[in-house]
Amino acid sequence: MSRSGQIVILIILLMLNVPWLSDVIGLKEPHPLHGESTKLDMPELSVKSFWAGDLQQGVDEYLRTNFLLRGLAIRTRNEIDYSIFSEYHAKSIISGQEGYLFEENYILAALGLDSISTDSIIARVSKLSQLSLTTGIPVLVVLAPGKGSYFKEFLPLSYLKKEWSVENRMLTVWSKALKSKLNVLDLHSYFSTKPNVFPKNGIHWSEWVQVEAINLISDALVEILPDSLKPARLVIDSSYTSIYMEGTDEDIEKGLNLWRDLEDFEAKYYVAHWEEMPVESRPRVLLVGDSYAWGLVNKGLLMHGYTSSEFWFYNAAVHGPFVEEKGASPQTIHGFTSRDEFEDVIAQFDAVVLLSTDANLSRFPFNFPTIHFNEQQ
Repeated sequence: MSRSGQIVILIILLMLNVPWLSDVIGLKEPHPLHGESTKLDMPELSVKSFWAGDLQQGVDEYLRTNFLLRGLAIRTRNEIDYSIFSEYHAKSIISGQEGYLFEENYILAALGLDSISTDSIIARVSKLSQLSLTTGIPVLVVLAPGKGSYFKEFLPLSYLKKEWSVENRMLTVWSKALKSKLNVLDLHSYFSTKPNVFPKNGIHWSEWVQVEAINLISDALVEILPDSLKPARLVIDSSYTSIYMEGTDEDIEKGLNLWRDLEDFEAKYYVAHWEEMPVESRPRVLLVGDSYAWGLVNKGLLMHGYTSSEFWFYNAAVHGPFVEEKGASPQTIHGFTSRDEFEDVIAQFDAVVLLSTDANLSRFPFNFPTIHFNEQQ
């Protein structure tokens, strides 16, 4: 074999072995992708897996998903498809008028195309009310704004032309059903007239809105908690504007994994600190909610606003400063197996906060508490 042929074979072998060599050497992947990781562990070598063909398939999947230059290749494909065909490879992402980015469920919520029956909503509210009465723990429902409702004038024309659309039907029905049974904080209406509540290329409420939401929720809790308990608030020291997005203010854009930086509007940000409040004076709160709650949690709400508190993400994964097995189910963390035991767990908190954006109201309150006992929501 010629010298050049040997070099070609060596290069091919090197490229095929880049994934596991990069792990051994500790090389970092250039241009890593945003979003859910699809990387796999190297399959375990065994005679059984080899003869069954599982090892070969596992190695093939490992090489495909752990390729060192995979991020570069995917970004290049995404950029070409976006530039030429205006096509996205991110799930449920839809481009509205003037380039505003949305997720489809927020559009459906804004147009009332995600509705469930009023009877179902009333039944869910009744179960929450009964839980509060049984445990003696106050429940605060927080209705967060949604990007589709806020930027309705920029929704795609193809959705605006759909029949049977009823503006924010779910929000209207939930609001009426809740107000007669539970404590409600309607941030959807509160922020509806304020400017720059959502960024152009993000799906969650803006960073400055998250700060104000924390304080509004704390103020609402003061009204339903004993006088001896009071959540800490975020003290705003100053504010500034920037053309460079921070936090989640361009989370959709990051998920597109393009090479380009999409045009953003100038955004407002707060410099803030937690007010000093004795630990024994702060409440222990259970926060159950969707991804809109993450912004509050990541700002230290469970640790500095409350004390020894927990966040049950979609009522399925438990997070908190003192939760060791983060992401485990509520049953795994607290060990309850019956309704009585579950209610005992709830009674250990001073308040329950249920938070949802309008795009998730058809699923709200995420089977809390019925999922734990195989009951229908």
